[in-house]
Amino acid sequence: MAERLTRAQRQELTRTRLLDAAEARFGDRGIHQTSLDEIAAAVGLTKGAIYANFSSKNDLIAAILERKLSADEAHLPIGSVAAWAARLGDSYESNVDRAESRRFAMALVEFWLHAMRNESARELLAQSLQTARESHVQDAATLVGDNLSLPADQLATLLIAVDIGVGLQRLLDPEAVPAEVYTAGVRALLGRERS
Repeated sequence: MAERLTRAQRQELTRTRLLDAAEARFGDRGIHQTSLDEIAAAVGLTKGAIYANFSSKNDLIAAILERKLSADEAHLPIGSVAAWAARLGDSYESNVDRAESRRFAMALVEFWLHAMRNESARELLAQSLQTARESHVQDAATLVGDNLSLPADQLATLLIAVDIGVGLQRLLDPEAVPAEVYTAGVRALLGRERS
């Protein structure tokens, strides 16, 4: 006999389904061409289910970005610069070609364009990128303190730029842009192990 879900579990499941549907539709069709009704219908719900979980389309976008950052930040402690580079590279190479990664990359391009045209969305995306940079800055400070080839905030910005840039190029031409290019870029940015 199947165990019944609690109300909180059902609500979390609904929220996850809505986020998945929104991310897929935003990536496939664009933010402006995707209605909240369409997102809800994709999972067999009404627009009311969206408003029960999110206050607006921008709130839905923010939740998608937050979910991605939360998943990316869930990692084990790292003991060296080489281990950090290896962890980033291994994670990237094992995930870049997954359907979920492609879907998120397409949605991210849509979010980026939307943010460039919409000030409140710009603030959401800028904050999400700042959070990602701060995570890299913390990792760098934990590992090497001030002994970096670049200031930690600049290094963090470049790590994200390599991630996004290589990923988008790979989506267009995977044969010309192997996933290992990201790992090589990370190793070049982080440099060799410091004593």
